[in-house]
Amino acid sequence: MPEYEIMTDFDREIWYEELEDFVPKKIFDAHTHLWDNKFCPSNTTWMNTDFAKLDKFSKEIFPGREIGYMLLGTPTVGLDIDNYHKFMADEIDKSPDKVGSTIVTPQMTADYLAKVIDKYHFTGLKPYRLFAEDPANCNIRDYLPECLIEVADEKKLCITMHMSRFDGIGDAENLADFKYFTSKYKNVRWILAHCARAFNPYTLERNIFELRDMPNLYYDLSAVCDARSHYLLFKHENLSRIMFGTDNVDAGGVHAKYITWGKGWQYFKGMDVPHCRKEVTFVCYESLRSIKQAADMAGLNEDDIKDIFFNNAKDFFGLQDN
Repeated sequence: MPEYEIMTDFDREIWYEELEDFVPKKIFDAHTHLWDNKFCPSNTTWMNTDFAKLDKFSKEIFPGREIGYMLLGTPTVGLDIDNYHKFMADEIDKSPDKVGSTIVTPQMTADYLAKVIDKYHFTGLKPYRLFAEDPANCNIRDYLPECLIEVADEKKLCITMHMSRFDGIGDAENLADFKYFTSKYKNVRWILAHCARAFNPYTLERNIFELRDMPNLYYDLSAVCDARSHYLLFKHENLSRIMFGTDNVDAGGVHAKYITWGKGWQYFKGMDVPHCRKEVTFVCYESLRSIKQAADMAGLNEDDIKDIFFNNAKDFFGLQDN
């Protein structure tokens, strides 16, 4: 099982030249993942990441920062879900803010999930499209049955969502589902991960003006490396609904970048070319660079930046301000 990738001299160059003066001293990472390979009978490529490892890595790449975390389960087909709930609860308890969401699958019953929440007191739920029969183009109910949303409503939980379907939140069926869910389930707060999965901004351009009028919708900025997606949120959304995130360690903490073309996007590890430097930095640094660019284009001020990096999460999760 691989360890997390080590910070390089090039990473330090990026940090101190571009990010040190931009990232506030206090941050809350609203999108991180924990994992241990013992909970899946088949081999996975996920890194074993407990809270201590995540915290160590985060403090290395964000030097001098006070950091809090939303700890999410890692969606994996074949997961030993009962023991994984306990692992998540134990690791969340080690974190100062004790904020975290567990994995839910479409096979779960409402009664089972309610008992899990009562026992472990999770902050929210982490469904994922991989648990649907058609992960690439499924509907929300295919991986998050409505009976589980009803439990989230009763328990006043948040739900961190990664869109499926080729057009993501730009898809008419996804948009219709969120109109319905946000109007019916008043106690559920939705965190649309990865700028509503707008790795390619065209998906967000289609519906940003309808999304901003829906109640209880929030966003994390994790792993998105296209400044246009961040700009759309900064320019057209209520800034209080936007939270910083990294997708560390597995996705945000690797040396690569998510690139876009046409109506596509993909993870790209760079290439050796003769006309420029070939070094690659972390995904989360590339995402931060695009956040910084978008903040400049949208005219955000220092207080806006502090809100996105910490204060919005403080209000959302009810954090103590030490």
